[in-house]
Parts: sequence; C-alpha cells; structure tokens
Amino acid sequence: MRKSILAGVGLVALSVLPAAKAAAQTGTAWLHVRVEEAKEASKVAVNIPMTVVEAVLKASPEMIEKHGKIHLGDHHGMKMADLRKAWKALAEVGDAELVTVESEDENVRVLRRGDLVQVFVDKKAKPGKDGKAAKGGEEVRVEVPVSLVDAFLSGEGEEGNMEAAVAELQKRRGDIVRVKDDDSNVRIWIDEQAAPPPAGR
Repeated sequence: MRKSILAGVGLVALSVLPAAKAAAQTGTAWLHVRVEEAKEASKVAVNIPMTVVEAVLKASPEMIEKHGKIHLGDHHGMKMADLRKAWKALAEVGDAELVTVESEDENVRVLRRGDLVQVFVDKKAKPGKDGKAAKGGEEVRVEVPVSLVDAFLSGEGEEGNMEAAVAELQKRRGDIVRVKDDDSNVRIWIDEQAAPPPAGR
C-alpha cells in the first residue's frame, strides 16, 4: 500500500518537473515526503512545490469531483452539515483532549491545542518469541491546522472545499505527518526549501 502511494507520488513528481524547476526560483512552499525502509535499505525523497500540488488537484477530476470540492454524501455515515455543527461546537470549547483510547494493542489521543488538532497513535510492540526483540511497535504523529479544517468545511451542502484546504495548506510550515515503526520511517512536511534537509533531522 505504502509503496503504491509512493509510486504514484513519484509519477506526479516526474510529470510536473518543469513547473517544479520554475517554482524553485520563486521562494514558494514545498511539500516533502521522505520514506526510509530499514529492511530494504531504501530511501525515497519527493519534493513538490505546493503550487504544483494545487494545480494537479485542480486538473484531476477523478480525485476532486467538481471545482475543487469533495462530495461526502450520506454513504459515509455522517452528513457534512452535522460535521460542520460538531466542528463549530468544538471551536467554542477551545483546547481540550477530544479522544482517548487505551487498549492492549494501541493508545490513541486526539487533542485540540491552540491552532492545531493533534493525533497521536502508539501501537504497542508485541513480545518476541524465544527471547527475540519485541516487534510491531508504531508511532503516528499528525498535526492538522484548525484553519485547514475551517477551509475544508467552507464548502456548501455535502461538499468539502478541497481547493480552499490546499490553499490554506500552502501557509503551513513544519511537519504534517510522522510515522515510525519497525520497518520504516515516514515524514511529510512543508517548508520553503526545494531540497530536503540532511538525514537524521
């Protein structure tokens, strides 16, 4: 699954290479994806200007149904109107720990903290057999700007405004997603550098 996503990102990166070179000279925001897989000793680094990400989304009708909008619909279990009401009520509460789940397999926390919604998932490692080291541990860190959710929910009816969300994401700097497990490290972030920083940062 992860490899197929990376392959798709790689193809997009190749198709927009001329635009990426032009953006490198304008000081635009860049979306970076880095994946390191220990077992295969492989590293993947993808760097795409956010302006190009926005252009690709606008030009991909199979990804965005109409004019930069995503249709939620009843079949997803929650109407967009209900989601907007819940988000508005949540905004009035302010900082809070929204979800806490503790189980034998994993701990999950969802928090509203300042201008961010943070998601922490810690999947617990299972004891190894015959004295071997424990395996299966995984850490997921996701930070979503509140303004990004506001932008997405600015659509009408049962539509989420993906175009507005991407435009808002262009203002974001720093990590968006970090995933660490026994097999790989994944990092997705935005900054104003065309090339990613050296490994280990």
